[in-house]
Amino acid sequence: MAAKDIARVYASSLVELAQDKKILPDIEEEIGLIADLVKTDKDFRNFLVSPGITKESKKDFIDRIFKGKLSDYIVYFIKVLIDNDRQSCIIEINDALVALVDSLNNRQKVTVITSAELDSTIKTKLATKLKDVMKKDVIMSEQIDASILGGIIIKVGDTVIDGSLAKDLKNIKNNLLNSKV
Repeated sequence: MAAKDIARVYASSLVELAQDKKILPDIEEEIGLIADLVKTDKDFRNFLVSPGITKESKKDFIDRIFKGKLSDYIVYFIKVLIDNDRQSCIIEINDALVALVDSLNNRQKVTVITSAELDSTIKTKLATKLKDVMKKDVIMSEQIDASILGGIIIKVGDTVIDGSLAKDLKNIKNNLLNSKV
């Protein structure tokens, strides 16, 4: 089973539990903190995935570090991951959980790439238009990439809408090279 499939199974179980207990925002925040810790702290990540450290030692460490600081549900969840040798999937589980929560809350993440920073008026108009088109609340992140020269690239999930000048120039070049004179 692929890591993303495994992550979806664990994330959906965690979302179901959190909805039953009415603590979904707390669970989302806490699993996000753990995922960030795994991403940023090499020693913690290596400790979790090291085959030379017993499962019991890992679970005792999790208890000592997180008991009382995170909910018992998350502490127990991490221990379940350790028992099932799935602790290496924490980042993917967090990503799947965020996607599920976004879906439940009718939210959509959108990445907007431009060659220069957009002013707030244009950002607001763009977010409003995207919201109207997608019928979802839009969580917009902006990236600056001078190599696109101008225009805009919008990424929604796996869909990319490329309205960049660089793409247009590349298309013109290809058309000229492929045309017969």
